[in-house]
Amino acid sequence: MLRFVLLVVQQRNEIMHIIFPTVKHFWQINSKNLYMKVRPSVKILQSQGLGSRRECENIFWNSEIFRDEIQIDPEIDEISLGDTLLIDGKSFEITQYKYVLMHKPAGYETSHLPSHNPSVFDLLPEHYIKRGLQAAGRLDVDTTGLLLFSDDGQFIHRLISGKVGTKQEIEKIYEVTGARPFSDLQLQRLLEGVDLDDEPEIIYASRATLLADGRLELGITTGKYHQVKRMVAAVGNHVDGLHRRSVGPYELPADLAAGSYIEIDPSPVLNRSNSKAV
Repeated sequence: MLRFVLLVVQQRNEIMHIIFPTVKHFWQINSKNLYMKVRPSVKILQSQGLGSRRECENIFWNSEIFRDEIQIDPEIDEISLGDTLLIDGKSFEITQYKYVLMHKPAGYETSHLPSHNPSVFDLLPEHYIKRGLQAAGRLDVDTTGLLLFSDDGQFIHRLISGKVGTKQEIEKIYEVTGARPFSDLQLQRLLEGVDLDDEPEIIYASRATLLADGRLELGITTGKYHQVKRMVAAVGNHVDGLHRRSVGPYELPADLAAGSYIEIDPSPVLNRSNSKAV
């Protein structure tokens, strides 16, 4: 039953009734069923970070949406997870979760609320942020390289905890520029373990080798605060430049420019596989 607003005005001992019909939402006007519930497609669009419910209703009913080059008819069609859509000329993959690999540039903070520098989240599309994408760990403002994001809590937990499964550690590999050339003795000490302040256990490098250009290739399987910088300082050197090349099965593509990102396959982590991601 349509609702009405009844306004009663008394004037010269007469009662005048003014009736205002309730304003319909655009989706009620466009739909043949004036009393429809929120369409599943609208909820799916909202889950993708494309806007509020009302904004997503507007997208669903009033935008040009194509799936497999066929335009969706909002009167009879529905959007589903797994669809690849073209919405007003922009491509969107409709997925339950997003998994993103970024080439972090220097000068950006890994924070939604940066202190003195721009945020890495400024480099991502707004709909990624609205759906709740978080960084899996942090890189210092002056550190460059691979940074992973997702809105899948299980994926992030496994990356941050450092273990995919039993005895399957997630190794993070860094390329370190030292203030001075690294010596064989320093590499040996890193492999044998160093004692860091405020850490109850000895911290070991999973690998420590010299690259052809004189930089140190350093691998770690834990995620302590400023760990690489503190380990290098503990053996008598200083980090002048730090670049993360890989995290577990994910390597930074050589052709991915700083500040750019790609979507990745989560199965090497979620399926406890040691294979490299493509």
